Amino acid sequence: MNFLQPNPAPDKNKANIKDRIPNISKTILVLLAILIGYTTVAFATPGEKSLTVACYKDYRPYSYINQKGEIVGVLIDFWTLWGKKNHVKLTFIPGHLTQSLERIKKGEADMMIGLFHSKDREIFMAFSDPMMEIHTNLYVRQNMGIDSIAGLNERKIPVGVIKDDYVISYLNNNHPNVKIKTFAGSEEVVKNALTGKLTAYALDFPNAIFLLAEHDALTKFKILQKLYTEKLRAGVAKGNAPLLAIINKGIKKISTAEIEELYSKWSINPPPLIVRYRNWIIGAIVVLLSGCIGFAFYIYRLKSRIRRIKSGNKSFNRDEWQKIIDQGENDWVEFKSSLRWNIQTEKPDKRIEEVIIKTLSAFMNARGGTLFIGINDEGRPVGIEADYKSFQRKPNRDGFLLKLSSMISQNLGRQSHKFIITDIQIMDGHDVCRITVKPGERPIYIKGNGKEFFYIRTGASSVPLSMSEAHEYINSQW
Repeated sequence: MNFLQPNPAPDKNKANIKDRIPNISKTILVLLAILIGYTTVAFATPGEKSLTVACYKDYRPYSYINQKGEIVGVLIDFWTLWGKKNHVKLTFIPGHLTQSLERIKKGEADMMIGLFHSKDREIFMAFSDPMMEIHTNLYVRQNMGIDSIAGLNERKIPVGVIKDDYVISYLNNNHPNVKIKTFAGSEEVVKNALTGKLTAYALDFPNAIFLLAEHDALTKFKILQKLYTEKLRAGVAKGNAPLLAIINKGIKKISTAEIEELYSKWSINPPPLIVRYRNWIIGAIVVLLSGCIGFAFYIYRLKSRIRRIKSGNKSFNRDEWQKIIDQGENDWVEFKSSLRWNIQTEKPDKRIEEVIIKTLSAFMNARGGTLFIGINDEGRPVGIEADYKSFQRKPNRDGFLLKLSSMISQNLGRQSHKFIITDIQIMDGHDVCRITVKPGERPIYIKGNGKEFFYIRTGASSVPLSMSEAHEYINSQW
């Protein structure tokens, strides 16, 4: 009776089903994990994507609300370009710095448009690769009689800053005795300064200059000291490594030319660019070869210029020269005894060369003028023969003109030659050099000791302008 015999098949099938249940559960869990992972990284895949960006509402010219109520600026354009290249729709949420930081903390925004890295912010935020360099200045009211931060401390003058700005930690760490007064944004800082409630403040450049220019107050404040230069970076919530990787990858897609175009649009001289030059070794070789070719062409042009000067001796009008000299030094005329020779020390003096360059730049930044070299302060010809002796290879006119041309190229730029006409003639038995300078087509700065200087001609001297004064002058001149 077979039906009485045990049948093991049903028991075996039940056992197989029980064995499969854990495997099925594992499979479901894996699928769920894949699905969750996909939603996490879906942002990195092609398709519709979006980001909310916390940005500044008064950080000119980088991110601010214009008179039409639109959010505009260098950073806005930069991230808009970033979004186009990476197929990401960006929604900008303007506010003060403190508001923007809170939005990152609370998850109300995906990223911060740009800020400086600090240990305090590192607690809740991760930072992207650097985008651009910005320096921060300490400004004080003109004619305050203060020339250092120590002077502010002695008179217990508070420094106005933006609340939660990086400059606060910098001042606390480097100048702990400085009194700090915080404001919601840069517009409030400048507004209080212009109404007399604040005589010193620290803001990024050129944010401060743009705000002062809007109120026609560029000459009311001056730069007391450059505090620091820091790199601007995007910020995301700490731990959001996938988004940070996407941001950094997208930054690399923006070319050098595109960055330069953004700076040009907003009239900012570009600091170090976001995108590093690749294949720099090949580029260096190309630059070197181009430099050699350019130098050879420059020497050819220089020799041609010298030949033209020599051939012009026949048309020398001494009466014309003497008439100009007889007028004495003024807004358009300057006398210098030598190009580089110090009569007292009887050797070349770099400081005399610097005076020559300052005079030429001042003429170009004003309405032009005439510089006589080899004429003393009394208007008497003393000659430039002493300068000739300082040139070992060519102790003559050629050596003088070569040196003068080199000084102009190195300090004022090669393009400045088209505004300068040089002639050497004999007056009372001495060689005298006359340099006729035309007004320049653009501002001419002189660099020295890591700084830039801007000179104009006023009275019978070349006068340096502060940064704020220079900006106001440039706006009225060009």
